[in-house]
This record gives sequence, C-alpha cells and structure tokens, in this order.
Amino acid sequence: MNDSRSSFPGILFGMIAGAAWGLAFLIPDMLSAFSSLEITLGRYFMYGFYSLFLLMILKKHTIHIPWRIWARALLYAFTGNVGYFFFLVLGIQYAGATITTLIIGTLPIVISVIGNLWNKEFPFTSILIPAGSILAGVFLLYSSEQEGSASIVASNSNLLFGFLCCFIALVLWTWYAISNANFLKKESQVSADLFSTLIGIQTLTLVIFVLLISWVTNQQIMSNLLAKNDLIQYVIGIIVLGIIASWIATWAWNQTSIRLTVSMAGMMIVFETLFGLLYAFVYHSTFPSMSEWISIFFILAGVSFGIWRINAFKYAQHLETDNLYRSKRKQH
Repeated sequence: MNDSRSSFPGILFGMIAGAAWGLAFLIPDMLSAFSSLEITLGRYFMYGFYSLFLLMILKKHTIHIPWRIWARALLYAFTGNVGYFFFLVLGIQYAGATITTLIIGTLPIVISVIGNLWNKEFPFTSILIPAGSILAGVFLLYSSEQEGSASIVASNSNLLFGFLCCFIALVLWTWYAISNANFLKKESQVSADLFSTLIGIQTLTLVIFVLLISWVTNQQIMSNLLAKNDLIQYVIGIIVLGIIASWIATWAWNQTSIRLTVSMAGMMIVFETLFGLLYAFVYHSTFPSMSEWISIFFILAGVSFGIWRINAFKYAQHLETDNLYRSKRKQH
C-alpha cells in the first residue's frame, strides 16, 4: 500500500522524537540533587544556546526570516516548552504525580481527536478502537506504577488547582502540536530543522526573562545552583536534555508533523512514554511487571491499529479519486 510506505518516514521520525523526549524521564532521576526548576531552566537554556550557535552557522540562510515566523516560534516556545512544563510541574505539586501523568498521558488521543475535528482528515470511527486501546494502556501503566506507593492526600482546593494546571498543560501542548503541524505544512519558507532552531532561540528568550524576574525578586537561583556539588554531572545532564531531548526531539517532531496527518502524528507521542519506561528499566536494572507488559501491548496495539485504519481510509480515498478520474477520461 503506497500510503503505508509514504507514512513510514513520519512514523520513524515520531519514534526518534519519542526516544529523545523519553530522556526527560531519565535525566531528572539521575540529577535528583537538583530541583525541577534548576533542571528546567538548564535544559531550556542549553536548548536555546545550542540553537543560537546553529543560527550563527546558518546566518546567511536566515537573514530574511519574516517577523511573523519569529513571533510564531516565540508562541510555540511558550506553549510547547516553558509554559507547558511550568503548569505540568504545578499540577504535580498540587494534584500529585499519578493524576498529572494520567491526564497528560491522554495527549495522543486528545491531539488525534481535536486534530481530526480541526482538519477533518477521516471519520472518527477510524480511531475509536485505537483510542480506547491506548487509553486502556495508559490507565493500566500508571495504575501499575502507583501500586505499593503511598498516595498524597491533598486538600480539595489544592486538588482543584492541580487539576486546573494539568488541563492547562494539556491544552497548551495540544494546541501547540496541532498548530505547529498545520503551520509547517503551509509555511514553505521555513524547514523543520530551521524552525526547531528558531523555537530554541525564542525559548532562550523566555529563560532569560525568567532569570531576570528571579534576579529582581532576589530568588538566588544561580547562586544556589553554583553552591551545589556534582555540577559536572548537572552540565552533562542539561546538555543531553537541551540538545537531544529538546532540539533533536523538536526537529524530529517537526519532520513527523510535516509527513503525517495531525491525528496520526498525535499517536506517535506514546513513544515518549514507552522509551521513558525503557530507559527507567535499564537504569534501575528492573524488568516490566505483568501489568506493565499488558499496558505496553495495549498502547502499541492501539497505535498500530490506528495507523492501519487511517492508511486504509486514505488508500480507499485514493482509489475512489483514481476511479473517478478514469471514468471522466472515458467519458471524454
């Protein structure tokens, strides 16, 4: 099937993005001596610094970038990076990690459904069973991770605020994924790698803004960071997060967004969770439990069946268009 072959590069790039994003689960675990704010600012500072370095190399190709593209990159730097992660951390703090990960774990389905509603790519019945399978896998995965751990008791007001932050994070990244895909498909002036670089530079702008606010309010972020031990480990960690888990992940995601429908690209996000699990199993020298194996099966089955259903619909459309074209030629 031609559509299946044409979708393969997009699927491959989606897996690369997931493998790169999955490092964001592992590296903070390895840098447990540092706060989430220190890791976040370090990651996005390195992403921006690396992007600025790339732009200097490509300067002769980027002189005439319109301001609207810079503005869009700044918007995506907030919705897809700094703003999303800010509300994600607040959700974890006030609602707990399990609730937050369950809500954010629905991203593949939410993006697929909202993206299809936005772009009207295929009938919703095509992703009904795949969506149910992925949701079942996500639920089993995080419920199995919660077994044996103490649940955090939060007040009703904190829980409500945490829920709100989780949904804001979900909305921000959903909008980013759909808008970014549509923008790249329509905008011929910017390539996937250049736009990843521009988003990185605008992310650096936001990080510098945050650091200036912390300096004005006397938060002592930098002095507290420099006073800690294991700074070499921290620098290595943020280099991995900034270059691999940010620039390469954004570049691969842009490649996926260009090559696949928004709904199909949304399903690729589950590879972030799967690779994050794989890295954790290797790092902690553990093996998946039976419930984790079942959840992984449901997730992979849902993604595979969803891709097959979408490609089957596209192929049927292609045959219908081809037959219609042939019948018109015969009439003439």
